[in-house]
Amino acid sequence: MKNKNIITIETSLGRIFITIIKNNQIFSKSCNSPGSIEQELNLLIDELMIKADLEYSKIDLILVSLGPGSFTGIRIGISAAKAIAVCTGAKIFGFSNFDSIYSQFLINKENFISKNIGIIIKGPGNDFFKKEIINNKPKKKNYLITSQELISEKYNKNIFFVGNFINTFKIKNYFFCLPEKKGYFKLANKVKENFKKIKFDEPMPIYIKEHYAKKK
Repeated sequence: MKNKNIITIETSLGRIFITIIKNNQIFSKSCNSPGSIEQELNLLIDELMIKADLEYSKIDLILVSLGPGSFTGIRIGISAAKAIAVCTGAKIFGFSNFDSIYSQFLINKENFISKNIGIIIKGPGNDFFKKEIINNKPKKKNYLITSQELISEKYNKNIFFVGNFINTFKIKNYFFCLPEKKGYFKLANKVKENFKKIKFDEPMPIYIKEHYAKKK
């Protein structure tokens, strides 16, 4: 799948972030803390389509965030992706915010080496979503952890934490990271490379309910 037109939609990390990849050029627009995600999303997509000089009918692939993160944002992003797919016939690929944050992290910290990485995403209330990546391989299970559990791990020198929130907990070995256009470009290229192997299922939100303590 070469030189295809791709749009990525992320609406679940407390912002809206849209990219269009056209002939390997990257265009992006974002909006932090939007008042109305649905209205702002439609406006941003229209503005970015004009900026990229791209018609909706020319979109070949849609990448949309499935979460975890804002439940409202996830649902709106998926709905927008489906609407575009209906109009264009484009395929939809759902990705996790864990993957996009980790993809961006590998760009920002190109020569970084760590056997144990914890991707942490701010959740509802005092909860956080967590995924562990061991030797560059993500574990299958995702968990919810409380702020107290996060604080209890902050001195763990064996884990390098990567998250989308400001480090008010003073966690050592912490790196703030939000996906940007280069991270989404890398993610999109990975999808393109494996396009024939991918099963494009109905995009479903990632809901994480199991608490980390239950695995012990």
